[in-house]
Amino acid sequence: MSLKEKLDVVKQQMAQLPTEVLEKFGTSLQALIARHPETRALKAGDSAPLAVLEDADGKAVDLRALLERGPLVLVFYRGLWCPFCNATLSEYQQMVGDLAASGATLVAVSAQTTAATLKTREALGVSYQLLSDPGNQLARQYGIVFELEPELEAVYRSLGADLKAFNASDDLSLPMASAFVIGQDGRIRQAFINVDYSERAEPQALIEAASN
Repeated sequence: MSLKEKLDVVKQQMAQLPTEVLEKFGTSLQALIARHPETRALKAGDSAPLAVLEDADGKAVDLRALLERGPLVLVFYRGLWCPFCNATLSEYQQMVGDLAASGATLVAVSAQTTAATLKTREALGVSYQLLSDPGNQLARQYGIVFELEPELEAVYRSLGADLKAFNASDDLSLPMASAFVIGQDGRIRQAFINVDYSERAEPQALIEAASN
C-alpha cells in the first residue's frame, strides 16, 4: 500500500470516534484551512533555518553537521498521540536506505520531550533520528506553526492524548504536517506542506527531491 492508502485506513479507523468528536475535529480543521497558514511557510529557494536539537537519547544533534554529509530531509510531526503521524513515520522508515544511497539523511522533529520522543522511537521501531524541538522553536522559523484551540486540546485529552504532558508545556502550538528537502547549499529544494494533517508527503516524492 502507498502511504496515502495507509492514511486512508487511519481515517476509516478515526471514523469510529463519537460523532461529536468528529464534528469538532472537522470544524477545527476547516477553520484552519480557511486561514491559509501555509502561505507563511518557507518555500523552495529559501534559506533553511538549522539548529542543534536533542535526540531521543538526550544527545545534541547539529543539523548543520548532518547537512555537511549530504542533503537533509527534515520532517515535522505532531507527536506520538497522532495516528496519522505514526503511520507516516513508520512508512518513512522504508525510504531510509534509498535516501542514504543518495547521501541524504532523514530526521523527524516534534515539540515532544526527549522522553516522549524515546517512546515514539520505541513504539514505531524507526532507525532514523527523532528530534525534540521544545516550543516548536525551529518549526516557527519555517512558518508552519499554528495555535490549537483550548477546547480541542480538551477533546484530545479526553481521548488520552495529553498534549501538555507530551510536550511538557502549556503551549498549544502545533506544526503543520511538513517535510523540507534541504540541499547542501543550505537552501530548501522542495517544501511539502499540508494544512490537513491526514495528508502527508509520499516517500517517493521525498526521495526524488533529495536525489536531484
